[in-house]
Amino acid sequence: MFVLKNAWAALKRHKWRSLLTTITALIVTFGTMFSTAVIQASDTAYGSGYDAQKPTLDLKLKQSVQSKYNGADSSWTKNYLSWTQYSTYASAAQSASVSFTYTFTESVPVRQTSKFKAVAGTADQDASKTGGEFTLRTFYSKEAAKANAQGAFTIVKGKNLSYSTSSTDSTSALISETVAKKNNLKVGDTFTIANPTDAKTTVKLKVAGIYRYTDGKAAASTKLAKDNRDNAIFVGYYAFAINNFDTTSGKGWAVPDLQVTFTLDSVSAYKKFVALIKKAKLPTGYEIVSTSLTDYVESIKPLGKLAERLRIARIVLLIVGGLLLIVLVALGLVHRRGEIATAMLVGVTKARIAWQFMLEVLFPTVFGFAIGTLAGGFGTTPLAHQLAGGYDVTMSASLVWQTIGYGLLVCLVLSFIAMFRVVAVRRITLFAPRATPVAQPIEDTADTTAPAPQAEQTKEESK
Repeated sequence: MFVLKNAWAALKRHKWRSLLTTITALIVTFGTMFSTAVIQASDTAYGSGYDAQKPTLDLKLKQSVQSKYNGADSSWTKNYLSWTQYSTYASAAQSASVSFTYTFTESVPVRQTSKFKAVAGTADQDASKTGGEFTLRTFYSKEAAKANAQGAFTIVKGKNLSYSTSSTDSTSALISETVAKKNNLKVGDTFTIANPTDAKTTVKLKVAGIYRYTDGKAAASTKLAKDNRDNAIFVGYYAFAINNFDTTSGKGWAVPDLQVTFTLDSVSAYKKFVALIKKAKLPTGYEIVSTSLTDYVESIKPLGKLAERLRIARIVLLIVGGLLLIVLVALGLVHRRGEIATAMLVGVTKARIAWQFMLEVLFPTVFGFAIGTLAGGFGTTPLAHQLAGGYDVTMSASLVWQTIGYGLLVCLVLSFIAMFRVVAVRRITLFAPRATPVAQPIEDTADTTAPAPQAEQTKEESK
């Protein structure tokens, strides 16, 4: 109790130094935990996390080619890929034992009819040139629908399409909110569209659901109505095929725009597939892209940037914080020889004095370390979520235990420094006599040529 009381009294005499020690220990602990967790998450995201991705693979027209698109020139369909070309790549992959799954979308322009009108474009041309004012698109699976190039969508009224391969639904369709309002259509109503190359060939569809794009963006004006994403009509694959839109004999705009998306088991399989496609010759004007890998890399970029900054910040924090703690501990030990000597003279053992000095260090450092550990454990995830662009960084149990272990070790080392201050005082030096200064000889500065006073006195007496 005596030791605790004295240690606490010493801390109270130097409140600001004790407070600064606690705050420094807190900041160093929290900063180290936070930075290490973010750095570990970044290393995982760019390492094993990246390798564990199941990337998609698409063949896309290069931007230099896409920029020449003319929706009023049906010769543009020469740029479309066919099932035969995709099959060549699939066969090459199978021969090389590269496993994959696939899905696809197909689309063709279709004509509006007298009772079903599209949102007009800013420079519309006759359907005989454009193929129509709407775009009819089919998704082979839910995954294909989610990856819709025009944007993700949600059903606001009615129900979604059935993407089952066994579905025989030949009439259900989804239309946009904008088109539904323009044509005063509701769920269950029917509408009619016409073939892109033959206005007399019509298809009647039923509104199964009404969709809205989830990005919240208003549809931008387009020159041609068919390029407005609100003018897209979505149908199941069976409805697309049974109405002769999935054809290999179509001409002009009746040629479907086929987009096959392959999904590979790993990044290594993706790289191997890319090499096989290039070996089999990539179509002119096309490039290989992986939307999923691109999206993944973009999603972890804020985390990577934050981790790079924290790598430097962690080193600076450990160096500056460590030196500051050592200085603060050292300041608490200077000019205390007299205190130690007095305690020893009244019978206090060196062990008890050393324990008191150790407690003076342990109280503020352990307290600050404990608060910093709790803050790091519970505060890292929400703080990293804000600073890393929404990426969820979790605090691993192993990092928490490592922090506890190293933190307590540092606190003990600092307390040992205080203990050694007491140990360094030798009892025998307390009774050593003080050295007396050596008297300096007085220099004789008298004038030797002057007569001695005694001599003069004798002369006077003789007179």
